[in-house]
Amino acid sequence: MQPPEQRKTAFNYDAIADAYAAGVDSAPYNALYERPATLQLLPDVAGARVLDAGCAAGWYSVELARRGATVIGVDSSATLVEHAKRRVAAAKLGDQIELHVADLSEPLDFIADHTIDGIVSSLVLHYIRDWGPTLGEFRRILKPAGWLLFSTHHPSADAKRFEPERYLDTELLDDYWEWVGTVRFFRRPLSAVIQSIADAGFVIEKLVEPLPTEEFRRQKPKSYKNALRWPEFLILRCRLL
Repeated sequence: MQPPEQRKTAFNYDAIADAYAAGVDSAPYNALYERPATLQLLPDVAGARVLDAGCAAGWYSVELARRGATVIGVDSSATLVEHAKRRVAAAKLGDQIELHVADLSEPLDFIADHTIDGIVSSLVLHYIRDWGPTLGEFRRILKPAGWLLFSTHHPSADAKRFEPERYLDTELLDDYWEWVGTVRFFRRPLSAVIQSIADAGFVIEKLVEPLPTEEFRRQKPKSYKNALRWPEFLILRCRLL
């Protein structure tokens, strides 16, 4: 159970879910930057049982299923899960994907120990203050030598944008996105990211500070130039020791 102070500050996408679902697949930072870079690190998932941790409107769940995985998608936003269900139905992949409303800060009691081959978590963990319980739960459900692939905000980009007084602090921030509204997340230093992974018993196989695609450069040349100086995302593929 989250402590009261974290429950009060936790961010849920329900208020902006419809706008998010309508725009995310064409949003350049998602479609032309984070998604291509994350998929480059995705292991072969054919025949694997994969958790889409923070599935949002279901894009990764469908992509994983099309690559041959059996997928469990979870998200704390009931509205986004409904969008994901519609996407799954339209893709006719309901026999490969099950979806749940679930908070990644809480135990995933409906998933048995050591039954998941891998976990994909796209741009989700920065909404959680304390990664320890979440990564511990990931460890519980993963099979031995299971893998975790996740993306998050790059600490340097957040530090540049928000100019914190103390970089080494983890702090709650509000950010306004024109296409959806205000979102709330936790900025943290790179050392906190790496230490959380190590404390949970994972070893890093790949750490990527990705560049946007050429199509991103054509659509948003100024943002592309900025990304050369301060990458927006940090993507890691980890494996259990």
